[in-house]
Amino acid sequence: MRIKLRCLLMLKSTALSWLIVLLGNVALAQVATYPLERNASLEAFHHANPDYVFQPTAKYKFGTRDTLSLPFFDDFSTSTLYPDSSKWLNNQVYVNNQFPIFPPTLNVATFDVLNAQGLPYNNTINKDFIGAGDSLISQPVNLEEEAGTPYTVADSLILSFYYQPNGNGYHLNAEDKIMLWFKAANGLWFSVWSKTGVPESQDFEQVLVPILDPNYLHKGFQFMFTTHTRQVANANHWHIDYVLLDKDRDRAVQTHDDYAIQSTPTSLLQTYWAMPYEHFSTSPSTFMADSVKFWISNLAGVDKRLQVRHEAFANGVQRANTLFAANSNNHLAEGKKQRNLAAYDISNIANTGEVEVKRLVEVTEQGIPNDIRVNDTIQFTQTLHDYYAYDDGSAERGFGFDQNTNPSNIEGEIAYGFDVVKSDTLYAIATYFNQAVFDVSRNKFKYRIWKELSGVNGGEGDSIIYESEEMTPTYSIANGVRTFTPFPLDTTLVLSPGKYYIGWWQGSMFNLNVGWDMNYGNTQNPQRKNPNLFAKIFGQWSNDVPDGTLMMRPHFGSSRELYAGVFDFEKSFATPLVYPNPAKTVVNFGKTFDDVRLLNMQGQEVLFAQNVSSLNVAEVQSGTYFIKLTNNAGEQFTSRISIIAP
Repeated sequence: MRIKLRCLLMLKSTALSWLIVLLGNVALAQVATYPLERNASLEAFHHANPDYVFQPTAKYKFGTRDTLSLPFFDDFSTSTLYPDSSKWLNNQVYVNNQFPIFPPTLNVATFDVLNAQGLPYNNTINKDFIGAGDSLISQPVNLEEEAGTPYTVADSLILSFYYQPNGNGYHLNAEDKIMLWFKAANGLWFSVWSKTGVPESQDFEQVLVPILDPNYLHKGFQFMFTTHTRQVANANHWHIDYVLLDKDRDRAVQTHDDYAIQSTPTSLLQTYWAMPYEHFSTSPSTFMADSVKFWISNLAGVDKRLQVRHEAFANGVQRANTLFAANSNNHLAEGKKQRNLAAYDISNIANTGEVEVKRLVEVTEQGIPNDIRVNDTIQFTQTLHDYYAYDDGSAERGFGFDQNTNPSNIEGEIAYGFDVVKSDTLYAIATYFNQAVFDVSRNKFKYRIWKELSGVNGGEGDSIIYESEEMTPTYSIANGVRTFTPFPLDTTLVLSPGKYYIGWWQGSMFNLNVGWDMNYGNTQNPQRKNPNLFAKIFGQWSNDVPDGTLMMRPHFGSSRELYAGVFDFEKSFATPLVYPNPAKTVVNFGKTFDDVRLLNMQGQEVLFAQNVSSLNVAEVQSGTYFIKLTNNAGEQFTSRISIIAP
């Protein structure tokens, strides 16, 4: 690969200058977020657990299914990825806390147009075709009798739940619908509630549905949520939370004697979700947030005086352990409130390569535990490694140029600013590539690094200090987890303290579909745009970008192996077998590939071949390498291999 250092501005042609004049009233950035094609978390889970089968745990006794007793309750706070199989019969919905906005309690069931493996239904995406989306079916619930006494409609049996359209997901419209069904004693399902889609997100709203028909009072009663929607993959989201079916309920009482943690606590850092620990150590007090913030919901019809506490361990050493405050804090009935936790010291840790801060936050009422305790505690980890990151690692959408509104034959650039606080070597850029609705796996782009941007923060011109050769996106997972794709720089680039920008250039308008974190790294105010992100078309930089933040990270320090075990998402066929490993003279691939590249650990190209099913490595020095294979469909696969010189 060739190193290209550029500091000169390219002159634009007269024709392009006229184009700028003609399009002067058009928004300069012309970038947008897009729905995801797949659910990377579910794909990664199934890759790591290929034999997993969702098995509802309802038992059978003497040939008859035992049914659940009242009350039926699930707020999904104890579930991960899939709903609780002791309460639900299927697992098409996705349990998460990234897509909803201010749910009643932490975690919801998200309905999209992906199957249980996180892939589009029928392996197709067609916004003009309307059909079934996700469903969620309850285990059988005994509504026939309790302790030998039959239920009647006078027992005030009511099913309630909260729902939200869209959230951080993509846009519904009037063609999309969510429905609730009840199963009668004759085995037939009847629709008892429905809602049509709206383009904007709304607050969670509670629905109460009384059971007034005696045909539903049987031992095998079930209820089911379904969606009927356009086939648009990881989009058209509905979110369901806090499902309760019980007797002796008053339809006029829409409150619950419960409170819960509502959001993941914010970052320990002021600006970033993560930064290199050695950079952080130059001035810990400068980078630490003044407090950690999170939200608590009060679902009760009366005010609550709630207390909070937190614990934290940094690389196993306790750094915080607060008691419940002596003076509690008032939470208004049926409301939510932001609470603050005092910052704590995470400096002077011996292992500066990677620092894991394991965090716990807990809520109680005047020291008395709540009846529903499971949604009052949250545990999670924040890691400081060798990179800067604004994002929290979860992609809710994809980001790129809007290929539907921009002229197709113009260039585009994206630049992402970071304040480097310590002189250090930038050795890699990591990018979270989504698999797009529009296939761009063969579209070319170049990584770029700038010292300054023309017209941004006083910049007099675009100062490009690094540019890669043209490349295509690589879609990666590592160790069963969807992750960033590393691009090791092919030159030593030592950056002194100051502002720098990483990003890319593309020669035409297409959506590269880089991961977009709608939650903005769990910042205090996630519904805002990142002031450090800029887009350029028609020769001018603009911060006219959507709310959220881009998932691209600069890595600093000594070059190391990033994302060990990285290989690409499988597409039309299984990941090819690369053998033998280790290899001495020849590496085989099992089939012919259009393009084969052998890269060293710094990303430098060592060998290149076309239309081959094997590669001669007899002249290659001993070491660890990556082999990047591209087939005739443009699909890419990357494998790691060791070579032992003969």
